[in-house]
Amino acid sequence: MKIAFIGNMNNNNFAMMRYFRDLGTDAHLLLYSNDGRGTLSHFTPEADTWELDRWAPFIHQTVIPNAPVAAFDFPLSTAVGVRSALRRLTGAQDSAVGAVTRAQLRRAYGGYDRLIGSGSTPAALLRIGRALDVFYPYSPGVEFLGSSWFTVGFRSSWQRRFLYGAVRRQQMLGLSHARVVVCTDRETTGAVLAEFGVPSFQQTIPMVYNRERSPADAPTASLAKAHVALREAGLTMLHHARLMWQQRGSCAGEEHLHSTKNSDWLIRAFAALVAARPSVCPRLFIVEYGPDVEATKELVAQLGIQNAVTWLPKMARRELMWLLGRVSVGVGEFMNPRCMIWGGTGWETLASGKPLLQGFRFEEGEFADFYGYPPPPMLPVKAESDVLEHLLFVADHPEQAAEIGRRARGWFDTYNGIALAKKWLALVTDPPGSAQPATPTPC
Repeated sequence: MKIAFIGNMNNNNFAMMRYFRDLGTDAHLLLYSNDGRGTLSHFTPEADTWELDRWAPFIHQTVIPNAPVAAFDFPLSTAVGVRSALRRLTGAQDSAVGAVTRAQLRRAYGGYDRLIGSGSTPAALLRIGRALDVFYPYSPGVEFLGSSWFTVGFRSSWQRRFLYGAVRRQQMLGLSHARVVVCTDRETTGAVLAEFGVPSFQQTIPMVYNRERSPADAPTASLAKAHVALREAGLTMLHHARLMWQQRGSCAGEEHLHSTKNSDWLIRAFAALVAARPSVCPRLFIVEYGPDVEATKELVAQLGIQNAVTWLPKMARRELMWLLGRVSVGVGEFMNPRCMIWGGTGWETLASGKPLLQGFRFEEGEFADFYGYPPPPMLPVKAESDVLEHLLFVADHPEQAAEIGRRARGWFDTYNGIALAKKWLALVTDPPGSAQPATPTPC
């Protein structure tokens, strides 16, 4: 059986492709034409492994973009392609994506027995009468369906409302033909899928591959800089999620509450830690990633903690995993929606065996009820005050904190990683439900 993972947002599919090949399957990664571009330049296979030569034969570049244009035939595809080119010229988007033909879609995806993907793939496959075997969303609320950045577009010009409405209809129809739709959070993504009448299967994603050895010495200039600061500090923590906490006009009110990562909570709590426990020599490493980098630097300056903060350039995951292996604590996100599981930063921290400081808005027993296994040992955050409380605990009880990290690695290997990849393989080869949806008619 030949299996294709389509797209590589967050390096999810590269991780799963490697796990599947470790399990003896003929798995391949098919890259979108705009994978690893612009602000997503760190989501590439070479950014996620020190052993690229081992995996390169199973990685294939396609001409298919992860974009609305892939969902349409002529003449709408041409109009969308021209719009994309104009937006690229004005700086409104990272790169331009052009129209693709049905023949190109067939060439890219026709030689595989099973297709797993996210992004605009359901809408694009509908054009050639093909359905995804497994779809999983990478955006809370589902990309091109109900994610916050997508719904904002419906309050824009009539042209954008028309385009987004057409994309949503195509995406929804494509999802209705997928054999399995995987949902990783109940309150946001699950609610959107239910609203559009799309049945979903609850399961997490093995999105971090932790079966490689990283170099002993700092392999890049950025890591060499970080290593110097590590040696000079006591309690160290890494924040490498997107810095995203300021409210913007295009994403206000309800959209802001669902999209903010409340990154400022960490900055204020860290400043309080520096004042309360100077003897532990706290050091916060922050990756310059996200829309609020400059605002966060201003907040750091206002709080007077510049000397305790080390700013690092946006890094590849392989570099982040190297650094996570050497800090005291990994910091994720503090999002507002209930029952939302952590993203890549959280999985990377757990896979590295470090205590994870992370938003966790589940009531007692909810997580196990939803996923079928217990939550990991971690430092859970429901309110801003929890962040400082956990930082003080780590400062005062370093051995207990380190033990939380060791148990977190054991939890990862038991419920995620290669163990979860086996469940995904069963899902791909023998999905739940007795009936397979009818093959869609090409549009």
